[in-house]
Amino acid sequence: MESVASGYLYYGWETKMPINPQNNDDEPENSSMTSDDEKKRQDAEAEMLRRNATRGLGNTDYEESEPRWGTARFNERTTLMLFVRGAPEPFVFDAGAIEELVIGRVDPDTGQSPDVDLENFSGMEKGVSRRHATIIRKDGSLNLVDAGSHNGTYLNGQRLIAHQPRVLRDGDDIRLGFLVLRVKFVRVQITP
Repeated sequence: MESVASGYLYYGWETKMPINPQNNDDEPENSSMTSDDEKKRQDAEAEMLRRNATRGLGNTDYEESEPRWGTARFNERTTLMLFVRGAPEPFVFDAGAIEELVIGRVDPDTGQSPDVDLENFSGMEKGVSRRHATIIRKDGSLNLVDAGSHNGTYLNGQRLIAHQPRVLRDGDDIRLGFLVLRVKFVRVQITP
């Protein structure tokens, strides 16, 4: 693939070579930058792309959907627990603290960390985007919304349509790329 744009000749996504604007030829301009400097710059750009980009995993739509019939009721006396498959400790959120929970991984450019940071659970390798999905509390229930992620968000095996909320129930499985979270609602006993 070869294209000319903004004074550069592109050969794929990694290689770009300055062109001579005088005759729109692919002969390189005289440049003070040595080939070693250019190689280092290209390597740095490629490394930044690898580090920041969400890894595309191909077909992540591989499982049959499985109906779940847990309760969808979520009120002030409920705690949300999100268990990462294979991890001993869940993410725990009190009902009063939930309005919108972002699920994803830390953004290396801004340093912003989502509410549910899956970086330490091989999130990048398993296809989790920086802002992959959101859990929103609304009208006595929780809704899961895919944020237009590259590898998709699945609720009990069904791929969500981006930006369309789906009600979460106790016992649901959320899959982000290849990383699975189990949803658990725990009622809190209020002592008089």
